[in-house]
Amino acid sequence: MKKYRSSWLLSGALLAACGGKTPSAPLITQPAPAPDAPVIQPAEKEPPVTKPTEPKPPNPAQVAFATKCNAGLETAKGLLGTILTTTGPRTIANTLDVYNQLLTNLGNSSALAGLMSEVHPDEAIRDTARDCEQAVSQFATDLQLNRELFAAIKAVDVSKADAVTKRFVEQTLRDYRRSGVDRDDAQRARLKAIDDEMTRQGQQFSKNIAEDTRSIEVSSATELAGMPADFIAAHPPDANGKIHITTDYPDYNPFMTYAQNDALRKALYIQFRSRGDKQNEKILQTILELRAEKARILGYKNWADYITEDKMIRTGKAASDFITKIWKLAEPRAKHDYDELLKQLKTHDAKATAVGDWQKIWLEEEVKKAKYQVDGSEVRNYFVYQSVLAGLLEITSTIYGITYQVVDGKTADVWHPSVVAYDVLREGKKIGRIYLDMHPRDGKYKHAAQFTLRDGVAGAQLPEGALVCNFPDPQASSGPALMEHDDVVTMFHEFGHLMHHILGGNQHWVRHTGVATEWDFVEAPSQMFEEWAWQYPTLSRFAKHVTTGAVIPKELVAKMQRADKFGLGSAVAQQMFYASISLEFHQADPSKLQQLDTIKALQKKLTPYAYVDGTKFHASFGHLVGYSAMYYTYMWSKVIAKDLLSPFAKGGLMDTKVTAAYRDKILAAGGTKDAAVLVKDFLGRDYNFKAFEKYLSE
Repeated sequence: MKKYRSSWLLSGALLAACGGKTPSAPLITQPAPAPDAPVIQPAEKEPPVTKPTEPKPPNPAQVAFATKCNAGLETAKGLLGTILTTTGPRTIANTLDVYNQLLTNLGNSSALAGLMSEVHPDEAIRDTARDCEQAVSQFATDLQLNRELFAAIKAVDVSKADAVTKRFVEQTLRDYRRSGVDRDDAQRARLKAIDDEMTRQGQQFSKNIAEDTRSIEVSSATELAGMPADFIAAHPPDANGKIHITTDYPDYNPFMTYAQNDALRKALYIQFRSRGDKQNEKILQTILELRAEKARILGYKNWADYITEDKMIRTGKAASDFITKIWKLAEPRAKHDYDELLKQLKTHDAKATAVGDWQKIWLEEEVKKAKYQVDGSEVRNYFVYQSVLAGLLEITSTIYGITYQVVDGKTADVWHPSVVAYDVLREGKKIGRIYLDMHPRDGKYKHAAQFTLRDGVAGAQLPEGALVCNFPDPQASSGPALMEHDDVVTMFHEFGHLMHHILGGNQHWVRHTGVATEWDFVEAPSQMFEEWAWQYPTLSRFAKHVTTGAVIPKELVAKMQRADKFGLGSAVAQQMFYASISLEFHQADPSKLQQLDTIKALQKKLTPYAYVDGTKFHASFGHLVGYSAMYYTYMWSKVIAKDLLSPFAKGGLMDTKVTAAYRDKILAAGGTKDAAVLVKDFLGRDYNFKAFEKYLSE
């Protein structure tokens, strides 16, 4: 997932987040617990009413961070004054270049605040970062509603400028109009209030998910039947003899895949799908109301039409049509997948009539073992975390003509001892820096995403980006840190975003730097790069058995590829369920929207898995804040990603002639052209659905 900041720098959206394969998300019922059912952590009690206390004064670390975080904002404020007090004719030098510096500095503050609010180990610093983020957002909103600044930019004569500069001005003026700069004073004041409140509510929504780690208690190791030995070793009983399994991904994903105890799997699933449920429905309702009001003020039927207007897809209806088209392509295969799982479930329970979603991953694993001879617990022995990372760096070094140089933690100013920094060099010249924050900890962002730390601007600053993930931690393991293959795919996916950010980070205009194309294209390069985690020529470079050192067998990779296609129809249908939630929540009248009822109806319509009471998936669906109505982006990008792989058919994924062309025509171009044009530059033709349809039908 690519994590976005506010619209003033990109193209009119809010925030975002993703990564690799998204876990399936139907909701389930919880019947009365059986005698041997797991013990669920009790719900938190309402805190007792206490008298207000004076807030604690900020500590020196908070003060220092606040100063650092606000530095770019203060510089931006000064540059705004410079622009507005400039006399004489408006020129590229005295207006556009200064405005570019303003956006660059504002982006630095925004990026630092956005990252630290999600990853810093000190809660006080995370809160200070959110304050900084709000201040930046408030200034950015003011900026987009500033008529005097709008007039100054509009007055610059760019008739003789280069095409990229003309594009910069055209897009900037468009975004000002989309922000409401031409509305009356009362409407502009209301738009500012809406944007400020949406920022606050969105932060709280995300905070509630990040800080809501839940767990189940298991009474003994015998109830962990099916789990790999290294997992069991990493989860010893506590002083009371209880084993705790959390909703963090290094626990959740393996447990849902291998645990034989159905009650335990269901219990953990319920806890996972209930995160944020105490507060987030109400917050989401407020966000939806604010978005709908903003869309109406700006003259749009609903938020979906507003937010898609400047994307590749253009309208909410087109997004809806796309979702329907993909779902119809996937439906027959999804039904077949479900029938296969039900058949497998009947081998355990002859009376079974339906598959629950908490059973889906486990049953898929069993089918893969039986039908495709792929045992995930054996496959993971080839994916030791350190080896996977080393292989990823070696592969990207080869295909993109770059090298990595470890940076000392103090020099790189890392925020946690586990964070590793690398300078990225091309032909011996530094072109950017990356930070890898790869393991879970309390209070940290719970999913996987690439965050911007600095946008690259030619001649001004190099790009910096961070991967924030939740993979097994070698330091926290009693043995080797083994990864599920899905986690390997996620790592490659997120690194695809990082390469886009770094290699595209040498533009003159900051709004064109890195991953600055239309939002519904940005997942295409990262989804395309997942393929490098599936092919034997690339896997054989780093996938070696944890005990024997043997390279992963070519035959096993072929089986993994065949097994991966099982469940594809169901997975695509599930993605269309998510996309429909995202879209319909933003097409409906918020005053009439029944969130849970809508979830139930869409799940019944689009997935083969029945809705069951017990969870509130939408309360932990962070994309509703980030991507808003645009979750369709993932499958839209997938269609394009499959087409982008076409030139590799002949020479393979390590064909450096093709990878160099891809680097230069897609990644390095950033947002200097429309996404469709970039794709045509690389493919030599317009993109189409043929490769995706073949992928879905094989």
